[in-house]
Amino acid sequence: MVPNQIAVAIHDFIATCQSPALLERGEKPLVLVKDRFKIDVTPRGAWLEAWDDGRVWSRRILSCNTPSRKKMELEAFRFGKSNRPVTLVDVADARTGPAIEKTKRSTFTEQFRLFLNRHYGNWRWESFRSEAKLENSLSPIFPTALLIRGQQSVAALAAPDRDTSFHALTFALVWLDHIRRNHGDIAASRLLLYLPESHARAVTLLARHLDSKKLTVDIWLYSDDGGEYQLDPADRGNLESTLAPRYSRLAGPAWWIEVLLKYPQIDWVEEADGSIGYRIRGLEIARLRQASGNEKPTIEFGLRRKRKASPKEIPAIEALIKEVSEFRHAHAADRNNPLYLNEPERWLESQVRNQIQDIDANLLPDNVFGQALGSLHGERSALDLLAIDRDGNLSILELKATEDIHLPLQAFDYWLRVCHHLASGDFASSGYFPGRELSRNAPRIFLVSPSLHFHPMTEAVLHFLPPKCEMIRIGLNGKWRERIDVVLRM
Repeated sequence: MVPNQIAVAIHDFIATCQSPALLERGEKPLVLVKDRFKIDVTPRGAWLEAWDDGRVWSRRILSCNTPSRKKMELEAFRFGKSNRPVTLVDVADARTGPAIEKTKRSTFTEQFRLFLNRHYGNWRWESFRSEAKLENSLSPIFPTALLIRGQQSVAALAAPDRDTSFHALTFALVWLDHIRRNHGDIAASRLLLYLPESHARAVTLLARHLDSKKLTVDIWLYSDDGGEYQLDPADRGNLESTLAPRYSRLAGPAWWIEVLLKYPQIDWVEEADGSIGYRIRGLEIARLRQASGNEKPTIEFGLRRKRKASPKEIPAIEALIKEVSEFRHAHAADRNNPLYLNEPERWLESQVRNQIQDIDANLLPDNVFGQALGSLHGERSALDLLAIDRDGNLSILELKATEDIHLPLQAFDYWLRVCHHLASGDFASSGYFPGRELSRNAPRIFLVSPSLHFHPMTEAVLHFLPPKCEMIRIGLNGKWRERIDVVLRM
């Protein structure tokens, strides 16, 4: 195509876009705003220029292809370097999402590369990776590097500016384990984390409590304005956590009690807000709300949307109970029905609650609490189950019905917080385990999952946890919906 044709094609494509943007590998997406871009034809060729408050982009365009799915590929000339592909997209079109995300990842990878050049420029780069390596459970979201200087080595990982919670640390430990297994001559024991300042709290807390005899963790934080600083290695951070209070259990109106007695398949679970959830194999069908002021406790029923119940609603309530009971059981004929498929971990929780002594014979079945820890600034969710044994020792049960690489660190996060509340004496004052004296021993953790659904990297992550954090893997039979049988304990 001649320059005039290229300029017209680009102009026509941009005119069809609701929110046009320019994508170039290693650069942030540049939105093309009216009066802040121009397309010129000069004797040297077609030029595209765009700018915002922070930068100016100007390239000679050598060619362009036919637009497809709100995306146009360009080839841009770069003086002294090879030509670069550039993409025009319509940000408002959902189909361009993957291209935008890929550009953001490449931009962050370049930011990480520059950081390493600034602070570790005299180290040899043995490896730098920014692509997925699924066979080794290495994520494309987190670029990694292996740096060597003399007898020293550093396994580095960077987390993009988003709420990665403990996910970044999981993949960092997987990367460190990968180096140890595949570079036998490198005794990697130092981990470098490059984290967004705004989302680093959860990662920092967990990293500082790993087994210091097995690894050293250096943490660098970067801010939105481009600043970077290293955290003091002695700074373990402040553990902030909330413990959901427990209330006296509600009885409910007489007509509701009659319904419950009629359908013994209904379990009732005390929720963290003091209400009681009524579930059939983990799927909630109704809830009893605490009284407020002069009002009486109220019953709400339904699946996605609940409505206030009264005696005249009994036929509708019973119809719902029968429908859920038909589709949500181990021998259901239709296993593609949403009532069967939804909330698998709640179903697993129901089975574990009812057979908790099959998990460990010492655990007390009448002293099991769910959703004990409240979320903290949106960074963490509540743990699954908290139980106590005959000797007053606490046990954390973390349940997963499907494979999850983050299971060990999620449980470790809960363990740190439970230890904090145990040392502070918060459980008794919040209504937990009434009439029982709690041991000051560190809680045990039971990781409960179908035996074939533990992630292959579980052992690699567990290796770096402190010895006093005892984790026991409980593998269940494949037909756990019918009855749980422990087939693996390690």
